Amino acid sequence: MLNSLKIRQEFLEYFRKNGHQIVASDSLVPSGDPTLLFSSAGMVQFKKHFLGQSADTFKRAASCQKCFRTSDIERVGNTSRHLTFFEMLGNFSFGDYFKQDAIAWGWEFLTGEMALPKDKLYPTIFKEDDEAYNLWKKIVPESRIIRLGEDSNFWNMGPTGPCGPCSEILIDLGEELGCGNPNCAPGCDCDRYLEIWNLVFTQFDRQQDGSLKNLPRKNIDTGMGLERVTAAATGKKSIFDTDLFTPSIQMLADILDLEKAKHTPALRMMADHCRAVTFLVSDGILPSNEGRGYVLRRILRRALRKGRMLGAREPFLFKVSAALADSMKDAYPELEQRRENIASIAKLEEEKFLETLESGMKILDDLLKKTGSGKVLDGGEAFKLYDTYGFPFDLTKEIAQEQGYTVDENSYLASQKEAQNKSRAAWSGSGEKDTTFFAALSKEAGRTVFEGYSKTNASARIKAIAKQALKTDVISAGEEGSIILEVTPFYAESGGQVGDTGVISSAEGTAEVINTIKPVEGLFVHQVKVTKGSFRTGESVEARVDIERRKSIMRHHTATHLLHKALRSILGAHIAQAGSLVSPDYFRFDFTHPSGLKNDELKACEEIVNKAIRDNMPVCITSMSLAEARKAGAMALFGEKYGETVRAVTVSEASIEQPFSMELCGGTHVSRTGDIGFFKITSESSVAAGTRRIEAVAGRQAEIFVHGLENTLEDISKQLKVSSAEISSRIDKLLSDQKAMEKELSAFKSKLASGGAADLVKNARDINGIKVVSSKVSGMDLDTLKDFSDKLKNSLGSGIVLIANDSSGKVSFVTSVTDDKVKAGYSAGKIAKSFAALIKGSGGGKPEFAQGGGKDPALLDSALSKIEEVIKGQPS
Repeated sequence: MLNSLKIRQEFLEYFRKNGHQIVASDSLVPSGDPTLLFSSAGMVQFKKHFLGQSADTFKRAASCQKCFRTSDIERVGNTSRHLTFFEMLGNFSFGDYFKQDAIAWGWEFLTGEMALPKDKLYPTIFKEDDEAYNLWKKIVPESRIIRLGEDSNFWNMGPTGPCGPCSEILIDLGEELGCGNPNCAPGCDCDRYLEIWNLVFTQFDRQQDGSLKNLPRKNIDTGMGLERVTAAATGKKSIFDTDLFTPSIQMLADILDLEKAKHTPALRMMADHCRAVTFLVSDGILPSNEGRGYVLRRILRRALRKGRMLGAREPFLFKVSAALADSMKDAYPELEQRRENIASIAKLEEEKFLETLESGMKILDDLLKKTGSGKVLDGGEAFKLYDTYGFPFDLTKEIAQEQGYTVDENSYLASQKEAQNKSRAAWSGSGEKDTTFFAALSKEAGRTVFEGYSKTNASARIKAIAKQALKTDVISAGEEGSIILEVTPFYAESGGQVGDTGVISSAEGTAEVINTIKPVEGLFVHQVKVTKGSFRTGESVEARVDIERRKSIMRHHTATHLLHKALRSILGAHIAQAGSLVSPDYFRFDFTHPSGLKNDELKACEEIVNKAIRDNMPVCITSMSLAEARKAGAMALFGEKYGETVRAVTVSEASIEQPFSMELCGGTHVSRTGDIGFFKITSESSVAAGTRRIEAVAGRQAEIFVHGLENTLEDISKQLKVSSAEISSRIDKLLSDQKAMEKELSAFKSKLASGGAADLVKNARDINGIKVVSSKVSGMDLDTLKDFSDKLKNSLGSGIVLIANDSSGKVSFVTSVTDDKVKAGYSAGKIAKSFAALIKGSGGGKPEFAQGGGKDPALLDSALSKIEEVIKGQPS
């Protein structure tokens, strides 16, 4: 039976048979392109191939690429064809075949392999593309070929540069899905004519004056949505009725106890957004308030809010994410490997947002009621809602629009400018100018030959010199710039490992190499400061790496591999690298895990790594095909893009069949694990929800760290006047004595405070006929506040008490309600929750007593002044 898995496999196999290199999907975080937020099309990972800058030798490729777009987010669920996350099937030609083969293969695959009815398919072409027209009329009747304009059938990279006409293949899904317009025909934006495949013919170079010049090398870039072709091939009218969505939609309906027919758009939208969240988190993106993380947070919250509108009061999307790992693990095994981490991150984000919704919705409702007949919500208030309570601006706009209001975006932006900008606009696309410059320089200078795996010095010729992204022929003493060599022993910063430093010298000059980078593939750029003489393009030089620094980097890099193995052994196979930094002084290793590590887990990891070091196992470097490496069990690391041939770093004794560690890695490493010397973890912390960070040191740096700990221990020993072995028991005794004294002091404070209870009760306010005591008190901890609250309540007899303390840079408060007022419907828990929202905190408890706190003492006076509003909101 035909399904999405089979269609994906058949597409790739079809083009493999037709001479295409099958290339795995790139991450949703585009590799090697800092200017893009997400991979939004199959061609993104092939940019260098199209520009002739790739080291790959193949001229034909095919892939199934994970893609993400938000351009049609408002339409998702409301139509049968729009998505945020989708898979794009594509075949590509880099100066090889052109229109004839692209059209012929596209038609053959759809009508042959997929058995789509020929009489339902319509090719569209650019109205001036007679070449495509003549090719298509050999296949279909001329009446079925639709000429369309530049808006729909001409692809541009920008106002200038590569471009070309395209041909789309549409399928007629039936008149019942049409718009009813008598002019409805292929090209109409309704659901009747579904675009399945887009064939782009990149053949022109648009000039500044708008004229088109023929490209010397013509390319093919095609894209076909897996979801759309699956719907067409299985006879479904909607992509949401395919096996890619039906399990998720059914699961959502079951969780929310909904009838699918009555809530189709909502269920479809939530299913799409949940898929997107699952794949975004799987590719290492975490919820945040900027860049990619902001977009992830936005779509998760859109789906969660929709669920809340349908009755959900607990997190539920994370359950669907876990189920998606089951249904798609055959195509994307990383989902299964990371399912626990994906679910925990989604659940934590859901919990946080439900808290935000609880406080934010009430405030927004009040703001909209106060807005009145003008129907325009002040943008400053909308920004305050975001900045103070974390309520997203997009959500504010959506809710306002649903109730017939608009939001003044200009005043929102003005308020945002005054505060720290935490929106998606924080994404700057930095480095684009330098990358463009070095890409052009790379074409001229050619690829750098790297000899640094086996050498730390080399004789070389200067191929190019640059200063501030401008090419020059000379760089002199006192100047900083970049030197590109024909051959280099300097490792360029990549894969988390810092670049080498050292010296470049000649008979006439000396330059300190401050760093080595690789801004474009194959080009090693030595960032230098000339300390003596000068250097010229074409000059012969000696390049020498700082050997001791390199050795320290090597120790730390091999140690990261050992730690990775140890973490997987102790915590489980879900552990995946989420980033790293390898330097001569220390290394940090980020990995996926839902919670902090316990001390015994950290010690166990240290023991595994240090045992591996003592075992002095050989570290072997081998080159092999990517398929061979994966078959051998090599771990591919987060964020890395691999070519056909990869470099595997294996740690193992020759006599052992299963290696201790095997990872794909382009970094520099020690020859044997014993060269590391000693390993010590220095810290473990949280980077983001579901991601932990370990920092550690190896070799001499580990010795220095341990000596520092010993010196600290000796200082403490002297101050406490005990031996090192007695420090722990001495501290226990001091803490016990301190606790006893604090208890005595608290009792004394409570006694003093009791003297002021009568005055507070005497000055109690009358709110809704209820006596209310609300006050700020000083010098009380939470236990003292509780005791004082009880005394006030007893003295009051009938009423409500709320007292707060703002010492120690934070707010603590307690509130209590007498029994008669609890029976009347008043609740201390609800009062605490409402009051906490006013101080950017949290609170809650039982009807008779509750407590809470906040981080901003500056808000306390204002909050206490609003206690009347809080009480008047009771009972509810």
